[in-house]
This record gives sequence, C-alpha cells and structure tokens, in this order.
Amino acid sequence: MADQTSANEVIRALNALYQGTNLEEREQANAWLEQFQKTTQAWTTADAMLGTSTLGLEAKLFAAQTLRNKIILGVSELGEQGALSLRDSMVGHLRGARGGAQALITQLCLGLADLAVQVGSWTDPFGDMAGMFLSDAQSVSCLLEFLAVLPEEFLNERVVVDGAYYSQRSEALLGQRAGDVIKLLVQCLQQPDLHGDAHTRVLVCFTSWLRHGDITLAMVQDTPLVALAFAALAEDGDVFDTAVDAVCGVLYETRMDRDDDAEAARAKDVMVEQLEQRLAVTAAAMRSEASDIDPERMQGLCRVFTEAGEAWVDRIVRNVGQFEAVVAALVDCMRLGSLDAVGMTFAFWGLLADRTVENTASCDPARRTLARVFEALVDVAIAHLKYPEDTLTAKERDEFREFRHGVGDVLKDCVRVAGQGTTLGRAYALVAAGIGEKDGDATQGTSELRWQDAEAALFAVRAMGAEVSPSENTVLPKIMDMLSRLPAHPKLRYAATLVIGRYTEWTHEHPQYVSFQLAFIADGFKERTVAAASAQALKYL
Repeated sequence: MADQTSANEVIRALNALYQGTNLEEREQANAWLEQFQKTTQAWTTADAMLGTSTLGLEAKLFAAQTLRNKIILGVSELGEQGALSLRDSMVGHLRGARGGAQALITQLCLGLADLAVQVGSWTDPFGDMAGMFLSDAQSVSCLLEFLAVLPEEFLNERVVVDGAYYSQRSEALLGQRAGDVIKLLVQCLQQPDLHGDAHTRVLVCFTSWLRHGDITLAMVQDTPLVALAFAALAEDGDVFDTAVDAVCGVLYETRMDRDDDAEAARAKDVMVEQLEQRLAVTAAAMRSEASDIDPERMQGLCRVFTEAGEAWVDRIVRNVGQFEAVVAALVDCMRLGSLDAVGMTFAFWGLLADRTVENTASCDPARRTLARVFEALVDVAIAHLKYPEDTLTAKERDEFREFRHGVGDVLKDCVRVAGQGTTLGRAYALVAAGIGEKDGDATQGTSELRWQDAEAALFAVRAMGAEVSPSENTVLPKIMDMLSRLPAHPKLRYAATLVIGRYTEWTHEHPQYVSFQLAFIADGFKERTVAAASAQALKYL
C-alpha cells in the first residue's frame, strides 16, 4: 500500500510537471521529484511503477531513469542479494517492454548494464541475457540494445568502481566474451525473421564493441559484418550514420602498431586488402553521384575516407599505387563546398606529407607520384581561401578565418612534397589571373575582376612562406614585382602587405626590394583597414 501511495504521488507530480500550466507548480513538482529520487523508497516505488501495465510511457521512463540513477550512485544500498533481485525484476520489465517504445527499452538496458558493471556476483551477464532474449525478433532487439550499451557503460565516468575491479570486470564481461558476441551477431544476421531495424542494431552493437577495443580483426575477417556495414552505406538516415561509425571502427583497427605480433599483422594485412577493394567501389560511386548526394551523406563518406587515409598513411607511402582510389577520393573530398567535410582531411594531408618526406627521396617514384597529388591540391586549396560574396556574421567570420589557417597548413604540406617552385608558381599564376594579367600583361579591365580571387592567392603565398627558402630566386621576384601592379583595393593591399612581412628573411637575401617594400608599407598607413598589417610588416622588416 505504501508503494502504491508513493507511486500515485509520483504520478501526480509528473502530471504537474509535464501537463501543468502554472510555472511555480511545475518548479515545485520538479523539485519534489528530484528529492524523491534520492530516497530509499524510490527503489521499490520505481520498480512497482515499471510493473504497472496501465501507466503511460512518461511515468515508466521516469521510473526506469530513477532506477538507473540509483544503480549508478548507490547500488551498494541494496546489498548483493538485493541487487540480484533488482536485476531479475528489471529483466522482467524489459521482457514486458519488447515491441514497445525504444526509449524505455534503452533506459532499462542501461540500468541492467550498470548493474552488470558493478555487481560482481552477476557472473555471466552475456550468457544470462542471451539465454532469455533469443527467442524471437522483438527479444533479440532488446538483447542487442543491452549488448550495445554494455561497453559504453564501462566508459561512463559516473559509474565509479575500484581500478583493479574495473580491469578484472572489463576483461570478464567484454574481453572474454568478444568472440561470443561476434558469433551472436552473425547468428542474428542469419535468422530469416530478422531484418531492417535488427540489422541496424547489429551494426550499432558491433561498433560499440569495436570502439571499446575488445573485438580483433581476426574475429571479424571471415564474417558478413564488414560487408553489412558497407552495404548499409547505401542506406539513408540513421542506418547510414551507423554504417559510417562501423566502417570507421574497422578502419581504425587496421592501423599499424609496432607491438603487433605476426598473427595480428597478418590479420591487418588481409583486412586492409579487403577494405581497400570495397573503398575503391565506394569512391567510384561517390564520384559519379557527387552532384546528387546529400551534403550530410557526403560528409559521412569523407569521414570514412579520412579514417582510411589516416589509418593507412604508412602503407600509402610504401605502395601509393595500391591506394590510389583512397587518395583520389580524399582529393575529391577537398573539392567539396562543405567547410566541415574539407576540414576533416587536413590532418591526413599533414601526416602524408610527414611520412613522404621522412621515408622517400626526391627521386623515388612514390615521391614523384605523391608530389603530383599535392600539386593538384594547390589550386583546390586556394579556391577554398576565397571570401564568399555574401556578408558573414561575426561567428562565421571567425570560423572562416580558422578554416583558412587550416587550408594554409595544407599548402605548407604541398610545398614540402611538391616543391617550392611548383607550388609558388601556381599561386603566382592565380594572383596574376586575379588581377587580369598573363605573363605580365593586362588581359582584362579591373572592373571585371573579383578581389577575392587575387586575395586568396596572396594569402596562399603568405601561408607557404614557412616552407620557402630565403634563396628562392625564380618565383618570388615575380610576385614581389607584381605587388606594385595590384588594383587599388584595401583587401588586396592588406594581403600584399602581410606577404611582405612574411618574407622578410627572403628580403634580407634580396636587399634590392627593401626600398620598394618600405614605401609600400608606408602607404598602407594611410588606409585605416591596412594600417595594422603595415605595422606588423614594418616590425619584421
């Protein structure tokens, strides 16, 4: 009777919170519910509420959340037998929730997972749950949800356990059961009455265990799980997002590690070969459908190729021909209009440049091949530096400024691999085109030009400066001579002044330009929007 009375009070408070119109009464109801969750009586009341078939979803969700919070913060209040009794009761509630609201199923599974992490006397959560939830499609869905959240709860910072116990429990529940989980997932895929949503849950579960690090490539290389993940890349919505997570998880596991034993290294080699073939097909499809693919979908595919590139960067340098499709797909990603998608690739280009310079000589075929890749990147990168025609908000300006510096780092990578003459030459050509010149001669009126084109190329010249030798005598003299012919636009003047400031070491080796540069800088003080750049350039000159 006490539990029923308390349950009625909880329901009244929930009704006041979710359905009431009086703000003060809603705040009072919320405060009362928070206080109730801290009481000892909340254990039995929440459990009783979950067992009441007539209660609505909101009330049951509150009860499940209450139990989960109490499990995390105070499961020791129950004692060993009390915790096992609660487990049995929550398993019953989960069976009753089959086929119902996914939100309630998830909360119950989270609570059970938190019990599994903390209650050592529950010796075999995987075996117990698999024994009870493999009878039909709705039960399997509950089992897959439990298995998906179990590794995540081991990483939940709110679940506080002793370090030694954590290691032992993690090994017992995850490490020793990873192979069994893979077998179960494959079994689920082979059941004819399971499809669609259940297959997505298989991928979610697979990704969760991959992320925790308990599944090895040897466990999955002869299973249909990787094929399922790639097939799901053709789907839409949440299924696609789940597939991206799964594929990225597998790709991450293929990273080379000096501590790999012979078996692990062989498993990675086999998996890389399989994945490279699948990614080549994905890259071809992405290229042929690029104009029709949803931007968010394209961003997900860019994430996949970026993960592949970063995982295989050493392999790419050793055998660039084998991974040509992956590298080409990453260049395609750089061509996209989405700043977020483009930005994903920045770290990869830096890694690839580092490994290329460290492990190849300038005459190596691999260096020459990769130099062509980085040379092609120059024009792509500079195109991204152009200010948009539309007016930017303050936030958008800050984001674009940060993005431009990321592009600038890519341009430095281009100089390191493709060489300063080639990369500066491309930037020079684009500055010339931007001001209407070709080979030093005007080709069109300045009224037809967009300042953004020349400004982007000047920014690129400045960005490359860190990797350009002060003794460069081929392209930089042409660029310095061109500065005097720039159209009278403050944005161009600002960018050109910063170029002078960046190349002061070069000017030290070419003193014949000092007089012109000082005059150029001094003229900049006459324009308010250029004065700051002039002050900076003068400081370094």
